Amino acid sequence: RPIYHWKDRRVRAHVMVCFLALVLESAFYRYLKLAGSQVEYLYLMRDLKNLKAVELTLEGIRYLCRTELPGNAFQAFKALGIGVPNHVRIIN
Repeated sequence: RPIYHWKDRRVRAHVMVCFLALVLESAFYRYLKLAGSQVEYLYLMRDLKNLKAVELTLEGIRYLCRTELPGNAFQAFKALGIGVPNHVRIIN
């Protein structure tokens, strides 16, 4: 759906956000190629989109729990050199 901005400042901010998204996407794609990943970019993005985190509170302690890594999501973390988040993490 189209996004309408009427003020100059908001138009410039929107263009900047779009440009930043493009830069991040191309960097991610480049890292995947350098890592020799055989998985297509679109499939990886779909799998990463399906990775979820749920916040829950038990006995007054807040936890952040992530789902299992769907499909080839691990490949994305590996290509970027980022450790996979823990399944459960205590948050304050």
